[in-house]
Amino acid sequence: EAEDDRTHDRFRSKLMFPILSDRGRVIGFGARALDDSLPKYVNSPQTPIFDKSSSLYGINLAAASIRQQDMAVIVEGYIDVITAHQNGFSNVIASMGTSVTEKQVNSLKRLTRNITLAFDADVAGEEAMLRGVSYENALEAEVRVITLPRGKDPDDVIKDDAKIWQQLLAEALPVIDY
Repeated sequence: EAEDDRTHDRFRSKLMFPILSDRGRVIGFGARALDDSLPKYVNSPQTPIFDKSSSLYGINLAAASIRQQDMAVIVEGYIDVITAHQNGFSNVIASMGTSVTEKQVNSLKRLTRNITLAFDADVAGEEAMLRGVSYENALEAEVRVITLPRGKDPDDVIKDDAKIWQQLLAEALPVIDY
């Protein structure tokens, strides 16, 4: 709230994404700017119910598939998850930002110990991948990395050709080799 008691809509002119818990309850919101304004992404503030660092976007829809396929694919964005699920890749979730946290990986360990990271081919994505090495050791999880074509995110790849996405998944490198 501003000093003069007016409220401010943090999500004005943004595309909204409800963030649900693994049990399917709305715990917060993410939003993406529809124009060139910054920040491009905004989340609900931290609360006792919503903790961005331990939440995974799409986990409510992906948990059964992650357990069944014994693999979780972590992407960066909301749209990446939505496109993946629309195209039958239902074990995909998003970290809501680039850095995957230990809390997020810990919550996944109940479902699988096989995690594949598919981050955008940019500097932030590369740094996030390198952090994956430490998770592998700390969490006794098998972390693999998908190398996306430059300038493409998972959403683009899946829309262009779902078979290429399947191929990238199959060819994912162990994070140590990456």
